[in-house]
Amino acid sequence: MNSEVLLPEKKLSVPVAGGDLALFRYGPEGGKPVLLIHGVTSSNRAWQWFAAELIPRGFTLYAVDLRGRGDSNALPGPFGFGLHAQDMLAVVDYLGLETIDVIGHSMGAFVAVGLLGTAPKRVSRTVLIDGGIPLPLPEGFTVGQVLPYILGPALARLSMTFDSPQAYREYWKAHPAFADGWNEGLDEYVDYDLRGTAPTMSASTNARAVEEDSEDLFSSDLIATTLENLSEDVLMLRAVRGLQNEETPLYPEEILKMTLPKYPHIKLSTIADVNHYGILLSRRGAVECVNLIYGIGAAK
Repeated sequence: MNSEVLLPEKKLSVPVAGGDLALFRYGPEGGKPVLLIHGVTSSNRAWQWFAAELIPRGFTLYAVDLRGRGDSNALPGPFGFGLHAQDMLAVVDYLGLETIDVIGHSMGAFVAVGLLGTAPKRVSRTVLIDGGIPLPLPEGFTVGQVLPYILGPALARLSMTFDSPQAYREYWKAHPAFADGWNEGLDEYVDYDLRGTAPTMSASTNARAVEEDSEDLFSSDLIATTLENLSEDVLMLRAVRGLQNEETPLYPEEILKMTLPKYPHIKLSTIADVNHYGILLSRRGAVECVNLIYGIGAAK
């Protein structure tokens, strides 16, 4: 399956606190089910390339739009990993599954950990893609002081308006993370995110959701306790470059050397020559992830 654009076959609506959560099925029913959870300002469309590699091999992928994002952007808060975990449990119940593999990217990896801590018997396997492990606060800094450095570009984008889908595409094309190239799948990714009518269109993500969820990155007892009490191995896939394609990754080796000993069941694998976005939002990154998770490479 080599097309650069892969649309979901069906949209589902899952009843959750405050309304319905948008869930998208990639591939036909009846395959091995996998729950896919996107990052902090992303959507189900981030999994196009990943799904394209797995569908031909008998998988059925269920990708959510998290509360406050995409077609779930009208769902109310308060936000945080506890509520997201409850939403994901509602998805598993809705699908009528006893257990399911759960894979999360970036902040979605933290939500995957939250689901594992909330309902461990419902998760057959957890995989974290460049996320899910709390990073220590720099010495002398508070969460409030650190968040602007992490969220600055994202929050700036959420406050912007765009006069057309093409203008939003051009904004994203200039992002350093996509310096290696652009494709039609990325057009679909950013087009889906844009809402409203010209000339005042804007991103779908609720800025309050981003702020509250990001605070939980440093302060969630649910995440820390779950990781400390793991009884089975959890695979973490790490990008070698950062959010802006910089040489320093989101998870530097020196930080992981200090952090991972607390979580002996985390099994780390680094993917070369990808950044935090490209590890998932490119065919090459998706192929590497699929191979490391399921032991299979790209479709021939």
